Amino acid sequence: MRLPVVHPMRLLVARVLGAAVLVTAVAPAYAVLPHGTGAPASTARIAATTLAALPAAHVARPLRVMRAVTVGVRPSAAWRAFTTRAGGAWSVSYDDATGVAAQIWGEGIAVAGASASPAIAEAAARLALAQNLELLAPGAAVTDFELVTNVDDGEIRTLGFVQRAGGHRVIGGQVSFRFKRDRLFVIASQALPRVATAGSQQRARLDRADLAARATTALRAALALPAAPVTPPGDEVILPLVGDAGVLGYRVVVPIVIDGGVDGKYLAYVDPASGEPIAVEQQNQYETARVLYRGVERYPGGARLDRPAAGAHVLLNDVATTVAADGTVTVDAPTTVVTAVEGELVKVVDRSTIPGQLAVTLPIAPGVDAVWDESASPPNDARLVTYTSVVVAKEYVRAQLDPTLPFLDQQLTANVNIDAACNAFFDGTSLNFFRASGTCENTGRLADVVYHEFGHGVHAAEVMAGVGVVEPGMGEGVADFLAASITGDPRVGPGFKLTDQPIRDIDPSDSEALYPQGVGEVHITGLIFSGVFWDLRTAAIRELGADAGIALTNKLYLAAIRRGIDIPSTFVEVLAADDDDGDLANGTPHECLIRAAYARHGMRTFSGTVTVPAFAPADTTVPVRVALADLSPRCPAVDTVDHVTLIWKPSPQPGQPMEGEAKMTMVDPLHYEGVLPLPVQAPLAYQARVKFSDGSLFRFPDNYADRYYQLYRGDTVPLYCTTFDDTDPVTDGWTLGGTTAESAFEWGAPTGAGATDPKAPFSGAKIIAQNLAGDYSPDAQASARMPTIEVGTWSDVRLQYRRWLATEDSHFDHAHIVVNDQVAWSNATADNGDGSALAHVDKEWRFQDLPLSYYNRGEPLRIEFTHDSDPGLQFGGWALDDVCVVANVHSICGDGERSPTEACDDAAQNANVPNACRTWCALPACGDGILDDHEQCDVGAAGDADCSSTCQLIPHLPPPDGGGCCSTGTGAVTDPSGTGAATGLALVMGAVLARRRRHRRR
Repeated sequence: MRLPVVHPMRLLVARVLGAAVLVTAVAPAYAVLPHGTGAPASTARIAATTLAALPAAHVARPLRVMRAVTVGVRPSAAWRAFTTRAGGAWSVSYDDATGVAAQIWGEGIAVAGASASPAIAEAAARLALAQNLELLAPGAAVTDFELVTNVDDGEIRTLGFVQRAGGHRVIGGQVSFRFKRDRLFVIASQALPRVATAGSQQRARLDRADLAARATTALRAALALPAAPVTPPGDEVILPLVGDAGVLGYRVVVPIVIDGGVDGKYLAYVDPASGEPIAVEQQNQYETARVLYRGVERYPGGARLDRPAAGAHVLLNDVATTVAADGTVTVDAPTTVVTAVEGELVKVVDRSTIPGQLAVTLPIAPGVDAVWDESASPPNDARLVTYTSVVVAKEYVRAQLDPTLPFLDQQLTANVNIDAACNAFFDGTSLNFFRASGTCENTGRLADVVYHEFGHGVHAAEVMAGVGVVEPGMGEGVADFLAASITGDPRVGPGFKLTDQPIRDIDPSDSEALYPQGVGEVHITGLIFSGVFWDLRTAAIRELGADAGIALTNKLYLAAIRRGIDIPSTFVEVLAADDDDGDLANGTPHECLIRAAYARHGMRTFSGTVTVPAFAPADTTVPVRVALADLSPRCPAVDTVDHVTLIWKPSPQPGQPMEGEAKMTMVDPLHYEGVLPLPVQAPLAYQARVKFSDGSLFRFPDNYADRYYQLYRGDTVPLYCTTFDDTDPVTDGWTLGGTTAESAFEWGAPTGAGATDPKAPFSGAKIIAQNLAGDYSPDAQASARMPTIEVGTWSDVRLQYRRWLATEDSHFDHAHIVVNDQVAWSNATADNGDGSALAHVDKEWRFQDLPLSYYNRGEPLRIEFTHDSDPGLQFGGWALDDVCVVANVHSICGDGERSPTEACDDAAQNANVPNACRTWCALPACGDGILDDHEQCDVGAAGDADCSSTCQLIPHLPPPDGGGCCSTGTGAVTDPSGTGAATGLALVMGAVLARRRRHRRR
């Protein structure tokens, strides 16, 4: 069983026979490799880890890495009201799952005194929230938001509000505002819409003692931590259950922490009525890389260094002393100093089963250093390297990033020589490093690994409450970039695998990590973020010089980790930090450097439309127009389109050879025109490819599962057509239904309630769709059956309609078009088992032409749109408009002329008798119910107890041994090519999507 993703906490939850199935979240588990493995990072894949107590069948699919956000204005009264009040030019992106406006940025709204006055800024923020609740927090009230951050960092004043509902904190819910130069110019929201927990509120609660006892027992058993301490229950909170494409629901829960020490710390959310865990989040943040301590520069095979034991607690002449930041102590004569790896800034704790040396007495004298060298003892060396590397990391952050960060002045515990190999992790409070093995270095001896794990701590400490979020994939990039910044080397973690090779390179010479193609395992995803900032750092140094370039990059990096909620969202946050006048519409001082770095990794503020006007059957060509939007006119070297190309071929099926391509003519930098040649009486597949001046490429249509538009040119006669506008389709002969109300097809005006639903019909006012009020439900079936259609002697009959479909990879959820009980079309699959992630998500109304004659054996057409879902993620499902069944007027069975869709045509000799061309112009075939010379029997495609599906008689034993029957097999269908070979006719459409599905979010 696969389990639905829960975010923004990035937890997993499922209901199985009424009981909660618990799965640890990969989300906060930051590891270079899956915990306890030695696989190379390039092949590592971290999936959700099943708790030890769960059956093996309850393995979850990969978590979603980050929120799916779509840039572009959605027509709504709320957006129109905002722009009317605000005035000027504004841009917006939307959270695809919640429909909430995730980020709004633009010219800014003048608020006199807001930058200097916390009170003025708060009043303006609260007014903006109140005026735009439907946009920022649908269904909430202003009183649901509590101010938790109101700070001015000298550049931007930032206010963050956390969300409550019914008096409870909503986990992850927050809205934030940014002011610069007395202008409100960026708004961000991760608020949860329409929070409703009425059912949970009415349930009786356990008293706190009973709740603690039951939750402790359940968590210890599920996590295989029988003696782990468990904190008392916290206050009730609301846990949102959010999937990739919609809100699954809300639960009132109680947080409890169980601490397994080196085995991991877990934050659990339990049911206050039963004590049963609802979701569990692992707090450990795993990572692997090669690190050097005091004694090595970066790893044991490299140069050795003597680094100051800054802040160390020592005994000097039996007097307790703290070593200065530069390592100095006051001595007036030769003496000894007793030192251990504990000080003001870091405490190193040995976790080996047989601890080695913990302290040492060293000679010291005026002008003569005391050097503690443990290079001959790797476990002891790990203590020293870890200690000094933490000090180096703290001093870098203090000097280059944020000198006021309280985290830097707190003593940080670092556990070394843990009895495991090839890993390291940060658990929210401490750093943890593993012993060496035959394939991996002791991670406490690798400076890069220490810097990386410390980076997770900095990220967690810097995130602004109610503004930013520690998203795992982004978090790995944050940590990698900090390590690379400290070393000045994009090669992170050399020495980890006992060689000079790094475990990751954030600036590879032959490729760039791209969004969204590169989204996958968290460390692979992190390369997108770290790659952006390394490219930005390199460009800034080249343009501004080393000191100014690094200072600018670190300023923007700090803004990203403070306010970003995932990798794409940092783009706007970085522009906001670079801005100098509170108006993003007029650009920022280093906008083009920033845009270039993000563009190299596949991220732009970019959208567009492709338009083909109506054409007549007599036309031989048709014009195509491409309109682009949201590009920056100020950065021609970055956001300039080099050219747009039209590509066309006979069929959208993968593997079909290209028929032609041509560059489109630029009307202006945002508009392009071209011409498609129209085929004769046939469909055509085409796409538009936008090539930017930096070499990056974007394709329309923007649907990885269906990468080609379709059109059809031919002389046709309608057999049945409907626009759904004037008559209830049920009255017109349609049958609409589903096993649940949320999945059933229904007739009405689209509402755009779901993140993947259409906001308007293709034409007219009404459509039929699954659940006009949102997404389809799990474990449900739905169908929309058309009226039966007589086709007469027409032998080329086609379904032509408009589709807006959003569904999972067909390994999980199935969207079918069924014709006369045969699947004529299915959504695509990546064909990668439970790792399949080729979701079919239309982002516009799509025309589809589907030939039907192959499924017609001289009988009326029965056409049905079906959908069935599994327990996992849910999307919008089918939406249909302008449905027609048409016939090619040049293809008539019985006219003696064999058309491309006919296997034979003997005119008046066509007959449904043995060995003759059938009256539907098909060759004799097994399963058509007519006994031909080569068949022993033929009772139809399915066979029966006496006749197999291959038209062979089934032998039966005489009683008493006989009387049983046989396997009926599967029915064969006539090959449309006329060869007589049996063939399956389910079409798999689309291309493989090169990113992990949820990792969700990891």
